[in-house]
Amino acid sequence: MGQNIPTNQNPKYSTSINPKYNSSINPKYNSSINPKYSSSINPKYSSSLNPKYNSSINPKYTSDLNPKYNSSINPKYSFNLHPFYGNGTRKYLFNEEGNLIGILVEANSNVYLSFNTDGEWVGYFIRAKSNFNLFNLDGEWTGQYLCSDAENGYNLFDESGEWTTNYVK
Repeated sequence: MGQNIPTNQNPKYSTSINPKYNSSINPKYNSSINPKYSSSINPKYSSSLNPKYNSSINPKYTSDLNPKYNSSINPKYSFNLHPFYGNGTRKYLFNEEGNLIGILVEANSNVYLSFNTDGEWVGYFIRAKSNFNLFNLDGEWTGQYLCSDAENGYNLFDESGEWTTNYVK
């Protein structure tokens, strides 16, 4: 993979950004960033965060948020959005061990494009207040979402509110 991760975004070089070593950004130890204990950040209990109930954050009903219909946020038409060639803002998806498993590229203030480590576009995240919901390329909500870790990153949760142990920096 041809991606150089800045040291300040790499949990292998900066333990303060790794939830394994920093309990304040680990939802197992900080209930305020855990949707199981904080309903205001859980799409299951807050309809404004749930694309099943809020059409303004659902790309099936809001074409501006859908890369299929909005070429300015589609990496097939906007070369600058590719994680290896563009120069847009990037965030990195890590697993529990701190290994890179994905790359997020900011398409605009409401959309992050999601790529695997080979640079293949695999989905996109849409802002829902402070959360971001994950959609597949067909515009279907996967049930997964990012919640802020309150320190410049996100933790990835599944539809039941369980932390996947994956996180974004």
